[in-house]
Amino acid sequence: MTGEGDNPFPSLEMTERATGLRARERLSTNENEFGPAPDVVRAIGAAARECHRYPDCDHHELRRRLGHALGVPADHVHIGSGIDGLLGVIGRAFLGPGRTAVTSDATYPTFAYFARARGATVHLVPYRNTCVDTEALIRRAHGTGADVVYLADPDNPTGGSLGAPALLDLAGRLPERTLLVVDGAYTEYQPPADRIGAGELTGRRMLWLRTFSKAHALAGLRIGYAVGEPELLAALRRGGEHYVVGRVAEAAALAALDATGHLADTVRRTAEGRAHYGRRLTELGYTVLDGTTNFVTFRCADPETAGAVAKRLAQSGVFVRHLAAPGLTDCLRMSIGPTAQREAVLAELTRTG
Repeated sequence: MTGEGDNPFPSLEMTERATGLRARERLSTNENEFGPAPDVVRAIGAAARECHRYPDCDHHELRRRLGHALGVPADHVHIGSGIDGLLGVIGRAFLGPGRTAVTSDATYPTFAYFARARGATVHLVPYRNTCVDTEALIRRAHGTGADVVYLADPDNPTGGSLGAPALLDLAGRLPERTLLVVDGAYTEYQPPADRIGAGELTGRRMLWLRTFSKAHALAGLRIGYAVGEPELLAALRRGGEHYVVGRVAEAAALAALDATGHLADTVRRTAEGRAHYGRRLTELGYTVLDGTTNFVTFRCADPETAGAVAKRLAQSGVFVRHLAAPGLTDCLRMSIGPTAQREAVLAELTRTG
């Protein structure tokens, strides 16, 4: 039987069991601390009455709605169980023994985890300062004949963003055979001018991954989608699960698409929280990295200090992430929540810093 120690990405509950500590504020996993829209909660309750029914495994209505919102046909959208689930499917579809992948050594690690599990060779390139180094990705992709290049934009764990022009330039300079996968988990938090237009993927060997986990606050329901050319999405469907996303999750996603006011309010409040944390953390002597996500990443004096601060916060019930990525081991990352939560966290940081 598989034990909890075999999972390289333990849930917060697994961490609680391992440490004996309990989270009063769970800020280590980039969850949306503002929660889902009330209409979404009502839709979940209504859908629960039909949970004995299998879902439409084609997810026709959700793909139609997403396509309309994105300005592309429904067959340019594929539904999956969050971005992690989609990354696993991409690994099965495009990677395996004898194939190669290129990504950054400090970015979201799940892609490399799945790629290695498929038997692919993974080449890692360092960040340039705290940013994805697109020139290094291009060089390594050409040098290795990469099957897949992966990056997150906005990035996790730094929160920085290259923006659409740089991403499209990257796509145009990769080898013709290389698939570019852009993880857009935090797209809704970007300025609109920095976002990729779904129509810009037309004719490109490129997949854009999106999720309802972050800005829409549905992380517990596991629903996301990939946008790209139909032939690329067809490769994801081959050998895929029939009922990978259930009725309740799909109903919640459809309601979330209608809750535009709540989404806008969440994005606004998150930006205000980022500015608040930026000011106060700077006053406390930390260096805050620029970002456009629902979390803030900040540098401590050194890795030892970062570890000590994270440990003391956890002992007080505030769980943040001490980064282990190369070049970022002196950094902590934490979700941005409401004002009262931020003040409580800052008070703990004042005591522990």
